[in-house]
Amino acid sequence: MKFTHCLFSILLAIQLSATAQFRFSPEKPQVGQTVSFTYTPQSTPLATDSTLEGRFVFYGAPNAMHLSRPTTATLAHQGNAFVGHLFVPLRGATGIMMAFRNSKQPKRIDLNKGQLYVIPISDANGQTVPHAIAGQSSVFTRSHFLYELGSRPDQNRVVSLYTIEFQQNPTLYPMYWSDFLAAQIKQKKPGYGPKVKLGIDTYLASRPTPTATELTEAAALYESMGDFPKATALRERMKTLDPAGSLVQKDRAASIRNETDWTRKKAAYQAYQQEFPNSSYTPALTVMMTDGYFKNNDIKGLLPFVEKQPVAHTDVLMLNTMAFQLADERRSLPEAEQLVKRAMTVLKTQPKPGDVTGNWDAEKQVRQRQLMNTYARVLEQQGKYAEAYTAYQDVMVPDDVENSDPRTNERYFLCALQANHAADAQPMAEAAIQVGRATPRLKTVLRDWYAKQPGNTAAKADTYLASLEADIRADQRDELQQVLINEPAPAFSMTDLQGRTISSAALRGKVIVLDFWATWCGPCIASFPAMKQAQSKFQNDPNVQFLFVNTREGGPLQRVHNFMNRQPYSTYGFMVPVDANQRVSKAYKVQGIPTKVVIGPNGRVRYRQIGYSGDPEATVNELTLVVEMLKDGK
Repeated sequence: MKFTHCLFSILLAIQLSATAQFRFSPEKPQVGQTVSFTYTPQSTPLATDSTLEGRFVFYGAPNAMHLSRPTTATLAHQGNAFVGHLFVPLRGATGIMMAFRNSKQPKRIDLNKGQLYVIPISDANGQTVPHAIAGQSSVFTRSHFLYELGSRPDQNRVVSLYTIEFQQNPTLYPMYWSDFLAAQIKQKKPGYGPKVKLGIDTYLASRPTPTATELTEAAALYESMGDFPKATALRERMKTLDPAGSLVQKDRAASIRNETDWTRKKAAYQAYQQEFPNSSYTPALTVMMTDGYFKNNDIKGLLPFVEKQPVAHTDVLMLNTMAFQLADERRSLPEAEQLVKRAMTVLKTQPKPGDVTGNWDAEKQVRQRQLMNTYARVLEQQGKYAEAYTAYQDVMVPDDVENSDPRTNERYFLCALQANHAADAQPMAEAAIQVGRATPRLKTVLRDWYAKQPGNTAAKADTYLASLEADIRADQRDELQQVLINEPAPAFSMTDLQGRTISSAALRGKVIVLDFWATWCGPCIASFPAMKQAQSKFQNDPNVQFLFVNTREGGPLQRVHNFMNRQPYSTYGFMVPVDANQRVSKAYKVQGIPTKVVIGPNGRVRYRQIGYSGDPEATVNELTLVVEMLKDGK
């Protein structure tokens, strides 16, 4: 009786604790009724706020928690209080839980000290309906309502609510037992471990034939307490109980993922599909197998595998990536064509994937262009230039050249040239050059084609290309003017790999490009092809000198000799002075390598750039412009 009296006192406190700020009518609302409520914010965190709104959820039994979708309740300001109305659904609801907040500053909120404001539902006899108390705990443990409001549940309260419900309605325990024990684990009261384990064992023992769900929940409870042997034993028991159940499917799916032999992996996947045709793990396995066919170069097997997959299980972007890589590498081109055709067919009827949050029709158009670009590339690589040119026309967007892909622009014009449509593609190529979306190869090919047209010469072609680049180069020059510096250039004298003395005094009056590097520096070496291109632009200009200054090497000089002997850069005229003691790099404020420093003819440092962006064209263009500007006295 003492325990019952305590529970009754707790229940009374729960129901009456908020009455000073929150009242509702009727006092014992039933389903199908409209509840009017009054909220008085005095003595709450919202006491000084005037723009308030309610935020509420309906709740019910665990299988009715889909009702717990947070909804906003409009409030009317009446004197010192706010009033509102809520209609109680006819089915499922056993109560309402509310919070109040400033509608313009949602972080200003009253959660009733984390308990929320509660409207329990009663039956026709005025008795609180089953689940009206434990359902509150379900809001805390099975929904994100409290987290949305910026708070976390009080596990002591959660346990108390469950305890009260079980005292009033003992038959409901099987619906809440695992949530109740999980709350005790989170509560972490002294001695909770043995108590919870006893609770698990007692409950399972009371069930003549525990369900797969009950065994799964029990295993999860043991696992959360770190008792993995017990958890494993329960899962094995579950497999015996349900040999075709989710746990067995999960383990089998994991074994397929972990299989390293490709032949066995394929056989295991086929067996899995036959045994579990509707498994929820199949879509992820299918994506993995699709990738496996490609990575194992099983392209012949990939095609029939992809063809028989349901539309919903097909990742068109993955197929697109595979087809494009095959095309770029000029391998299995007929299969690549079939692959991208399959992707385009799937896309036409594919439902909106779960990872797409925006407008699906708009996203489908984007993906269709990606697929068509790959299709054009595949056709082009097979020498089907007329078909490829037609496909590229569906890819190109003349009104959006500024956002176009330079490589696609290049391929489009090259394909048009092969299909005798260069004149038709010329405007797009010109526009790409004018807005800086053209590759060096596209510029070269367009210039060479232009030079061969009737009445043109190589000189006219150079002028033509320069006119196309004039505006973008002027813009780039203006941008570079903002980053140019003007510092004294420290004098230097170094010996290069051939034993020659290289000094700033001997190079006075020239534009000097210093590229500080080391053999162990990956980005340094990665930037060398771009530096080769930049140097080649001035290879016949006696007023420009590139110096590849080896610094911070940290090893024998022979390592630098060996590196250069293995590379083609010596034949390209790379002059490599050695900064053995880092005197030059320190003098030029080199904080990391690679660092490019450009000295003007007047002996002043005008440009310093650390690192390498990975974009060779951008590096070449920027260095070329800097050198040209300094030659022009800018």
